[in-house]
Parts: sequence; structure tokens; C-alpha cells
Amino acid sequence: MKKLILFFLLISFYANGQVVRTEPAFPSQFDDITVYFDAKLGDGGLEGFTGDVYAHTGVITNQSSGPTDWKNVQGEWGVAFPKTKMTPEGNDIYSIAYNIETFYGISDDVTVESLSFVFRSTDGSVTGRDEGGKDIYAPVYPPETGLLLTVVSPNSNGNIYFPNDSVAIEFVLNDSAWVTVTDNETLVFGDSTMTDQFYIHEPAIGLHKLVYTASNADDTIEIKRNFIVLEEEASLVDLPFEAPLGFSYPTDSTYLFQLYAPGKEYVFLLTPDNNFDANLSYQLNKSVDEATFWILLNKSEFVEGQTMYQYLVDGSIRIPDPYSTVVLDPNHDGGVPADVMAELPDYPEGQTEGIVTAFDYEKDAFEWTNTDDYEQPEQTNLVIYEMLMRDFLDDRNFKSLIDTLDYFEKLGVNAIELMPITEFEANQSWGYNVSFHMALDKYYGSRKQFKEFVNAAHERGISVILDVVYNHVFSQSPLAQLYWDPTNFRPSADNPWLNVIPKHPFNVGYDVNHESLATKTWVKQTLGYWMEEFHIDGFRFDLTKGFTQLNSGENADLMAQYDPGRINILKDYADYVWSVNEDAYVILEHFAYNEEELELANYGMMLWGNMNHEFIEAALENKSDLEWLDYTVRGWDSPHAVGYMESHDEERLMVRLLDRGFSLERALERIETASSIFYMVPGPKMLWEFGELGFDYSINWCTNGTIGDCRLDPKPVVWEYLEEEDRAELNDVVSDLIHLKTNYPTFSTSDFTFNDANQYLKTIHFNHDAMDALVMANFRDREQDFIPKFQYTGVWYEYFTGDSLIVENVEDRVELLSGEYRIYTSERITPPNGFSTSVSESDVISGITVFPNPIRVGQRLYFTNGKKVDNVEVYDHLGRLVRVEHGKSGMIVNEGFLPGIYFLKVYTDQGIECGSFVVK
Repeated sequence: MKKLILFFLLISFYANGQVVRTEPAFPSQFDDITVYFDAKLGDGGLEGFTGDVYAHTGVITNQSSGPTDWKNVQGEWGVAFPKTKMTPEGNDIYSIAYNIETFYGISDDVTVESLSFVFRSTDGSVTGRDEGGKDIYAPVYPPETGLLLTVVSPNSNGNIYFPNDSVAIEFVLNDSAWVTVTDNETLVFGDSTMTDQFYIHEPAIGLHKLVYTASNADDTIEIKRNFIVLEEEASLVDLPFEAPLGFSYPTDSTYLFQLYAPGKEYVFLLTPDNNFDANLSYQLNKSVDEATFWILLNKSEFVEGQTMYQYLVDGSIRIPDPYSTVVLDPNHDGGVPADVMAELPDYPEGQTEGIVTAFDYEKDAFEWTNTDDYEQPEQTNLVIYEMLMRDFLDDRNFKSLIDTLDYFEKLGVNAIELMPITEFEANQSWGYNVSFHMALDKYYGSRKQFKEFVNAAHERGISVILDVVYNHVFSQSPLAQLYWDPTNFRPSADNPWLNVIPKHPFNVGYDVNHESLATKTWVKQTLGYWMEEFHIDGFRFDLTKGFTQLNSGENADLMAQYDPGRINILKDYADYVWSVNEDAYVILEHFAYNEEELELANYGMMLWGNMNHEFIEAALENKSDLEWLDYTVRGWDSPHAVGYMESHDEERLMVRLLDRGFSLERALERIETASSIFYMVPGPKMLWEFGELGFDYSINWCTNGTIGDCRLDPKPVVWEYLEEEDRAELNDVVSDLIHLKTNYPTFSTSDFTFNDANQYLKTIHFNHDAMDALVMANFRDREQDFIPKFQYTGVWYEYFTGDSLIVENVEDRVELLSGEYRIYTSERITPPNGFSTSVSESDVISGITVFPNPIRVGQRLYFTNGKKVDNVEVYDHLGRLVRVEHGKSGMIVNEGFLPGIYFLKVYTDQGIECGSFVVK
């Protein structure tokens, strides 16, 4: 019987220069074997290491969930484990011998498919892995098998050689057979053997196609390999026109691919057409700058539905495009919605590995409907809703987010800030582990769906702000993989974007060097893409205090000090953003000393103003200092502090209140009190998702219901809170406050005074030609009597109740109950959610008659409704109870009644009636 077999799996095991080889070469799970590890190969992490080396090893079996699911692991990480200690053989080669079944403890019902390895120092701080930091695998074969052939060299397709090189040809079989090897159909070897090695000397320039054929009486096996011979010195050729890095459409019939890779020698474009192997027809030109590689291809060389690629750099580095706008991830795309994946090419299984860049066969043309009418809200009026898509909607997609725009419009927010939606590692994440800064993460939907969301938001006057991460990248990023030090598992010293060692104490991942021209180009191109392609209105830049080459080590105080280099970097980025859209928002999470923040704010940027701790103290009825919410206290020229009580990074106010023993009702009331000051101090504001409903799951809430180190865990989606009366009331209050802030110029005036000296009582005075206002709030745990100092005498109107107040003396005292807040305006305003009252509307009966009205001291006042009156309460304009009458429908207004407005509550057997009268 004759078999023609292409050993793709076998090829992958031997494709990296035999990092691990075994004796015998084709072991079964019942064999005694010796495993040899060559520390010079793979990622070279243990090359030259002089200490003890241990194997961390397991098996892939028929019970593994996938090709990386280790079973029966041997060796405890970071421990000197004698069973897995390697024997040094010299020349960075180590060995270990054992019986597979016995060593791993394999039971009779298990079939071993491969052995898995990572080699390490005793404490695990130094490791030896496959290229790219991957695990190392060696195949295990069934005990009764036919003829097997593996090619040891060349170790993969597309290896690069030069005319003076000698190309090693090596193969191994499990049994003697007749073997031939041809090079471009010319026979270069023929013999009966089990193994051999020979060389092709001074190979000709061009593509060499090798065919290995082994035959015996039962089987015939054929394996194909190829290698490429290049000229020693290639010509340098510039692209004849300017174009952005990455993929682009120069014309309707051509595609352009550009990669910036200084110090690299040659680059190949890997595509389905060349089976993701190096091919001379797909070699990129090298520009005169010896850093930029490019190739211009006809559209006809790609098939619709097969538009994807990788780069092969210097023969061993296989990466997706750093400027990818869409990627295919074989490890995590299973969690992406099916309708999103249906629009993309299928991953090229069996042709390549790792992440692949995809692109559209035709350039997308989206019809925007709001480009002429849409105006971004002014910075000072911004009310930003910060959200993590994953925890805001059950189905976490842009289509459903469009359906929530009615809610946002009613709430009154005019900007939505999305936590990172650029392609990040895995799927379940806050998104700050970004891999591809120009690619939309498919987990939340497609590019078209996102455009539809932005378009729909703009139609309602709502801006869309992206949270972007340029302080760092992680190892999955092509910016890291293209220049990588595998020994130390960090960027190499020649990396044009990344620092080898972080420059500041708050870094995570790998620190970006923002003084590098390569970095500046990358940041600006990616920012421009989001504004031009998706009409994004601005950016919140994560951890901008880290945009520095000043090495502060572990000294956080030094990092926060005035840094001219960092300021110049941020001004440069802001200038670029404004060159694309002069109204774009540039928001920094900075937290440096005020001298630096002042300069950035006065330049036009906005900066996060964290008031979480201060508002927690205020809501807890403790002494509090909220004045840093006021930009004038900071010495800033403009209201560019984006104040917030909560953010994704801070504990929720409700959690603190409930932990302190507040009832749910009382806690929600204290959030109302805090909101009355928070929203009304002039300047942009931000609220965290569901804060307007009193979200009360801790930031550290775990999915099992406990509180622990679970900050990044998914949190409950709580739309059912809208059905709870007290939470719905908080929502209405927040909505009413936002309405005031965003619709009346009074509350964005620079002529205001925020008085926080009392530490419990807070007032804000606003003076404006259109309307004056006074906000007051009592944060103390008891009533407080104080002088709010109205700006002038006359009639004022309380915003939430609609009640009028005649102020006859600006020194009049006001009594506020614990947690009470009021907003007085010189013009009557109706809140969007209607007037509130201290009495439940269901208890109020209309029809009371009060006369005479107005009335003079000494006259009798009548209040009648044709029903039996039980009690009557009279309140003055400051809310103080001044008179109680029992069982009467009238009373004498005596000399105790000073001129002004008074309010009645008339209790009957059918409910409560309210009214008012004026004493002249």
C-alpha cells in the first residue's frame, strides 16, 4: 500500500532547530528516552547560564482540552526538584533520561500525544523556551506505526541564506528506506538509509524548493520544504509617494504594506497566496532610510475572504502588523460574537501560527449623517459617563449600546467615555493590556457597529471619548515582539519604541519611550485613525505621568515633580489631536504636582480631578474639604479639571456608606447631597457607570460573591435598580442637576464662589446676567442653622420644589436638616423630572382655598376644602415650623408673622393638602 503524507504537525515540532530532541527520535509512550535541550536555540533564555537547570514538564494527551493543555506536570516551579534536574552535556546542551509512562505517571486509559517543556533556573527567574517565549513540545508516536520521516534541516520553510552559505540538509526516519532529495527538481541525494546530513554549497540566488521522499515496501512519504537565497546587498528603493505605515489603499486596484523596522535586514509579506511562507515575489523593498520596508501589490493577488497577512522579519520573527486595524486571534476569537466573525476571513489554520492581520477587500465607505449639524459640547459643560462595556450591558455590544442612548439622553450626559476598546489581550479585561492600538476589539462588536453607535450618539448631541493606553504595551504587541530580548523576557536595547527598563514606579507591562520619533509617529497615526475613521471626539490618556524618560526609579514623589520633557511630549500630542479636530478633547490621567498640571490645563488640556476620598468623607457626614473641585483654587485659568466622585479605579461611595452602617435609603439620600455640590461647581464632570443609581458592589467584588483581590472581575449589570423607588429618585435628582449644569450659562460662569470653609455646610454663589443662583447643602449628621448670604433681597425660587422665597435680609438664617440640599435661582426653572415635595404625591389632595392672600398682620386667614381639618402646620420660607393649629379651618395672623411667604400643610381624614400665603 502506498501513502502520500504531509506531516504538518511533525513539521511544527521540528521547525525551530531542534530546541529539544529525543533518543529515540520517534518515541512511544512506553519507551525509555533521553531528552536533549539545546539552550542556544529557541528564545536562548538559558544560553550561557552557569547554574543548575531544571525541566518543568508535562504531557499533552487525548484528555487535554487543546494542544497547550498540560497534564501530569512534573516539577514544582521555583523549587530545586531533583527528579527534573538536567545534566549538563557541555556547549549549552542539557539532558534528562526517563521512562515516559513511569516518569509522568500515565494511566492505562491515557494516550500521550506529546511532551511539553519549559526549562528554568532553580528559582524560575531565568527560563529557556521556544521562540517568542512559547512552550516547547516534542511528539510521541503510537507504538505500532508505519514509516516516519522528519526533516531536521532546513528547520522550516522560508529560511534565508546568502550565496556564500552552505545549506545543511538533514533528515531522520524510524526505519531504513530509500530516500531522495531534490532541489528545484534536481536530484541532490539518493540512498537507502535511516538518517543523513549533507550540504548544498554556494546555493544560487532565488527560491529553492526541496522535496524529501522516503519509500519502503509499505509506505511512501513526501515532505516539501523551501529556502531562499538573497543577494548580500539589496538595492535601496523609496516608495514613490507618501503613505502611512501599515496597510493602505493607494488606488482602487492596489494594496500597500509598510513596516517600520530599523536595523532589520529583510522582510517578507506572508499571505494565503504564498501559504504564509517566505517568497521572493513578496519580499518588501527597503527604503533609503534603511528602516522602512514596503511592497505595493495588485488587488488581484488577493481573493476576497482571504485578505490577511503577517510579516516575516529576518527569517525568524513572524508578526502581525503593528498598525493592524483588524486581527485574527486563534486563541481568543472563539469568544467573539458570531455575527462579527462572519464578516472576517477565517483564520488560516495549518498555514501559520500566532495573530494575523486582516483587512477589507474593498475600502469601507460608511455614510455619516451628522457631520454638518453636530457640535461638540463645550469643555466646561461636559458631563462624561465613564463605562466598561463588559459590565454595563448583558450582551456587551455596540448594537445594544445604541439602544441605551435614550437613557443617556434622559439622564442628560453629553459625553460617553469608553474604557479601552482597542484590541487587548484575551477578552475578559478592563482593556489596559492593549496589543493593537489601531484595532477595535472584536469582543464588543464590529467596526461598522461602532460607527453606527458614534453616529447615533452624535445625532443626540452626545460626544464619544476613547480611553487610550500609550504608557505601556504587553508582550503580545508587535512593538515588543519585533525587538525582543528572550533571555531577560523584555524589550531589547535596540527597540525603537520601548524602554528596556521602566522609567517610573507605576509602570505595568513594557514602558513606552515617548521621546523616540518612532513612538511619536505611532501615537499620532493611531490617534488620527480613530478621529478620521470613527469620528471620535477626544481621548482620555491613561497614566500620562509615565510619558517621560526621566528615570524616577521607585520614587513616586520624584516622578510627580515638574518635568519639562513630559510637558513637551504632551503638548506635541495635543497639538496633533487639535490639528485633526480643533474641538477635540484631550483629557489626561496625570496626577502630577499642580505646577505641571497648571501649565497643561492652561494649554487647553483637561486633567482628571480625583475627589473620591473627599466625597466619601462628606457623604459619611464627616468633616470634608471639597475645594479642590474648584479650578480657581488650583490657580487655573480655565475649568479644565474633570472632577469625579467615582471612576473605574475608585471604590464606590455607596459601598463605603453601607459598610459604615447607613441604611440603603439614607445612603442614597447622602449621594443626592453629594451630587448637589459635585455637579454644580463649574467645570467638566465625570460619573462612573450606574453611579446615578447608587451602584453598591465593591470594586473588589468577586464573581463568587466574596470581597477579595478581584478588581478586574466582571461586576453585575444592574438595570433592575431603575425599578427601585429610592434609586430612581437618585437618578432623577442627578438628571435634574445635569440639566441645570448643561442648559443654563449661570452654572458655567467664572463669577462664582465656592464656600467650603465650614467643612459640613457647603455653598456656591453664582452671578450671571441671565440668572443668579445659590446652592447650599448640609453634610452634617444633624440640623444646621446658618447664614447662606443670598446675593440680594427679593424673590428666589427653589429648583427642586418650585417654592418661592422672599429674601428681605441677606443675613437671614436658614435651617437645613441633616443631608438637606437646596438650589435657589433668581428665575423659576422647572426640573425635567418635575417638582419634588417633602410629602408623597399620593397623599396630596388638590382643592385647598387660602384667603385672603396676601394678608396683613391681625387678619384671619381661612383655609378650606370642604373637609374636616385635623391639623394645620405653618412653615416659614426657611423651612422652620412656626405654627400648629388643631381642628381649625382658620387662624389669626398675629405679630409673630414677619412679612414674607409661608407654607401650609393641612391634614384631613382624606390626606394632606399644601398651600402658601404671603404676609404683607
